[in-house]
Amino acid sequence: MKTLRLVLSASALVALVAYAPEPAAAAVDPYPNACIDCHVVQKDKGTDLRLSVALTNWTAGKIDADLLAKSKASAPVALVLKGKHPSADDSLEDIPGACLDCHDSSSKKAPPFARLLHLVHLTGGTNNAFVTTHKSDCTTCHKLDSKTGEWSLPSGPEK
Repeated sequence: MKTLRLVLSASALVALVAYAPEPAAAAVDPYPNACIDCHVVQKDKGTDLRLSVALTNWTAGKIDADLLAKSKASAPVALVLKGKHPSADDSLEDIPGACLDCHDSSSKKAPPFARLLHLVHLTGGTNNAFVTTHKSDCTTCHKLDSKTGEWSLPSGPEK
């Protein structure tokens, strides 16, 4: 009886290996550089989503009311936001890494990056382009190193 079970188990294993589909090749990540791969000029849509353009508007006090509301909601309790971003042109060489100089997780002078960006990108349902275009997929921004299991957020210069 033991021999029969062993033979049947071995036969099942051989059949499984022989007829199992081959593993699919890993899909190519269309956004390997996260922020800077999405925040680009979209000629087909006539839009310029580059953060340098947004920053120019923000430093001039032209901040969308929804973005300002999300900024205030994610800001430290004692921080009063006035609707104007300080000059930060030097940050455009390392997006989003340089943003963390002011927007780190323990910031008292700016909304922490993670709280702000998650509110910006993951709320608003069908009125949010990130939700509708990227289906709120975390891996559009967060990258997993399959060898170490570590998550990262790529950073680099604007395109």
